[in-house]
Order: sequence, then C-alpha cells, then structure tokens
Amino acid sequence: MDQSKLPTPHNNFFQYALSHPAAARNLIELHLPADLVQILDLDSLELQKDSFIDDELRDSYSDMLYSIRLSGRLSGQDGEPIEGQVYLLLEHKSQSDPMTCFQMLRYIVRIWEQRLRKGQSLCPVFPLVIYHGQEAWSAPVGLEELIGGPGVLFEYGVRMAFKILDIGQIPDELLATDPFLQSVLGLLKYSRTRDFEDKLEFILRCLLEIGTVELQTEHLDAVLVYITTVSPSIPMETLAMTIQKIFPTQIEPGSIADEYMKKGRQEGKQEGKQEGLKEGQIQLIQTLQEILGLPLSDASTFQDRSLDQLQAITAELRQQVRERN
Repeated sequence: MDQSKLPTPHNNFFQYALSHPAAARNLIELHLPADLVQILDLDSLELQKDSFIDDELRDSYSDMLYSIRLSGRLSGQDGEPIEGQVYLLLEHKSQSDPMTCFQMLRYIVRIWEQRLRKGQSLCPVFPLVIYHGQEAWSAPVGLEELIGGPGVLFEYGVRMAFKILDIGQIPDELLATDPFLQSVLGLLKYSRTRDFEDKLEFILRCLLEIGTVELQTEHLDAVLVYITTVSPSIPMETLAMTIQKIFPTQIEPGSIADEYMKKGRQEGKQEGKQEGLKEGQIQLIQTLQEILGLPLSDASTFQDRSLDQLQAITAELRQQVRERN
C-alpha cells in the first residue's frame, strides 16, 4: 500500500475505517437505538461518495454518509409495504465541540438540497457523532440546548438533536463485535492515553481475525501509520516486537509494517549500543575514582545520566589524575 494514500489522524483514519461496510454495519447494530435498527434493511447499507463540507473546512471536519432502505416488513395503514430511504450521517470528534449540532444541521440541509436538485424527495437523516476525547462529552447535543431560551420559542422553529457515541464511557467489550471495528474504536479510545502501550497487543490481535492476509496487511499498515502519528511516545522497538509477536509470518516484504519492524530493530541496536557505551563509562569512572582514592560510586547512581553527562564526569576525573601527576 502506498503510504502517501494511507489515513492520517484523525479525520482520514476515521473515513478509512468507517468506509468498510462490515464495520459500519456493526456500529449501527450495536450503537443505534434498537427500535431504529429494527426498521432498517442493513443488507442495503451503501456508502455515499458525495461530501457536504465546504472546501475550506475539509481539513478540519469529516462527514461519512450511508444510505439504508427501510425494511420491507414495514407496512402502512392500508397494509401496503412502506418503501423509503434513510441516511446515516457519521461524524467524529476528539473534542467536545459546542457547535457540533449546528455543523450537523448544515450537513443535513445540504443533503436535502442535493436530493431536491436531483428531483428526489426529502428523506430522514440520522446524525451520529463518535466522540473519543479524554473527558466525557459536555457540549450541547440539540439546538434548543445550544441556543437556549424558553421551550415555547422552539415550538414552531427548527428542532434537531444528534446521538453521541462517547466511546470513552463504554466498556471495551461492548464497543464492537466486528474485529476491525474493535481495533478502530480501541485505537480512538486509547491512542492518547497513558496505558495505550498495554492495550496495543489486544488492538493488533483484532486484525488477525480479519479476512485474508492481504486485507490484514492493508489494515495493519493503516493502523501503524495512525499509531506512529498519534502516539509517537511508543518506542519503535516496542512496536516492532509486538508486531513480530502477533504476526510472525504474515509481514509482507516492503510493506509499512516491514519498514517499521526494520526501524524498530535498528532502534533496539542503537539503544543497546548506547547502553554498552554508558556501562563502559561507568566502569571507567569507578576506575578513576579508585586511582584518586575517592569513594567508589555505585553503578546504580549513574543509571539516569546520559552518555554526555557520564563523559563529562570522566573528563573531570581524568583532569584530576593529570594534575596529581
């Protein structure tokens, strides 16, 4: 996979991940209201390619629009089946944005405008916001809450609200049953937390349950690009060791995962070389202290010192030896 075409945080990764129908379907089944799911024909789920964002906002926001037909089991008062279409509008947020409701309303109006231009009728649009901030969502989820004022003012005005999926408040086992969606929501939930390194193995293991080796490789590459961009504090060596542990025979030569493993091994070698140099400097310091008749420092006292600091101590002790001679 061309790395230049891979998702980057957070918008592009969200679009990449939720463009997979199986992941979107699992999200709908688990996190939309049950009475809504019952009236939807999920087999008709189809990603819409049109976007409804201003060009100048495209780098800041991402919209994902799915169309779904109403279930053929529905019938009207005359007993005839009810035919119709529903749109599911997905948006993600990493911060509790107070203007989200207004933003979603703009999207919905643009969807309707486009349908009217095509000679189509208006149809329901269900907005769902996936939130992965560090704190619980606190912004308004409806226009009345956003604008404020007595309820009577909204009786004949525009009313709108959206469903918020605050994944930080949902137990891991309830996030998803689809393994790819598990890895996606797990990444969004933990990628900026202190315990992300502890969750990394589980998130990557989810990819083992995904289809073919080719598909696993594609998803792994996308996930690794996201991890190394959003969570640069994870040592490359740790990432490489985890990949090797989970995918011992499935890394394709030349893939992004292969490149990261090579970088991780090189980082490990450099770290080992650095530790060896530090150990040598500590032994030299102790030798010089012995020559000077100074109390020998325990090696543990130097563990937090950098190589440059140890070399500076060595230079000072050598100068003392030269002055004594």
